[in-house]
Amino acid sequence: MVDQLLFIMGSKKRRRIHSGQGLEPSKTHERLVSAERLKATVRVAGEIAHELNTPLGGILMYSHLLLGDLAEEDPHRGKIVKINKLAHRCKIIVQGLLDFAREESLHPKAVRINRILRNVIGFLEDHVLLKNISIQTDLDPALPMVSGDENQLEQVFVNLIINAAQSMDGTGTLTLRTEFALDMNQVRIECLDTGCGIDDEHLGRIFEPFFTTKKKDKGTGLGLSICHGIVQRHGGTMTVESSKGQGSTFSIRLPAAEVDSVPRADQVVTL
Repeated sequence: MVDQLLFIMGSKKRRRIHSGQGLEPSKTHERLVSAERLKATVRVAGEIAHELNTPLGGILMYSHLLLGDLAEEDPHRGKIVKINKLAHRCKIIVQGLLDFAREESLHPKAVRINRILRNVIGFLEDHVLLKNISIQTDLDPALPMVSGDENQLEQVFVNLIINAAQSMDGTGTLTLRTEFALDMNQVRIECLDTGCGIDDEHLGRIFEPFFTTKKKDKGTGLGLSICHGIVQRHGGTMTVESSKGQGSTFSIRLPAAEVDSVPRADQVVTL
């Protein structure tokens, strides 16, 4: 688990977190210990998830069969429906554990971030959470390509957009912005929302596995942790700026691709 540093940002007391560098020896030791604990947590999470998957699958299957055998007016039908829903909820949590424990290998291609964002907006625009949310885009038309795995980057952007919609409780403005930082040869992606913001006491833990400020039936606390890991595997960084009641801005920086060394996504033949 990477230590997070807090920085005070101006008079509005907005704070930004990112991976620490130049830590003193005691902090370095703590970071190494935390990393070992995280490795152990990942291993145990994967083992538990695999063990739970089979019995959960059985519960779902047999509850479906029971529902098929019961008449609509049967007084026991409601209880079976509840069992099925709760088992399905457990299945989602287990899948989150598997995603967290499994570091998928990257299949990098030279991809266009703007195109990925437009695709994600396209298949999310009918999502119930986004019905009353205004989605604004400010996408740099001269954005260079990024060497990345398109499916995993889509996963990051879907998670950020859904999280933003949840923080706005279905009403507000979501802004997606891209720009090229020429001095650092990086592509920057920002996701800004007008939601409830994040408490200062929670901000430093926002990328920790299993940490969530949502109601216990609304999230597992793995989404942002998984996204953070994906961005890191792409050689990038992911940060957040927020204050309570003032919305949040999630920023991702990815290195621009050396186009000559990576095939373009639209030049790759998929069998």
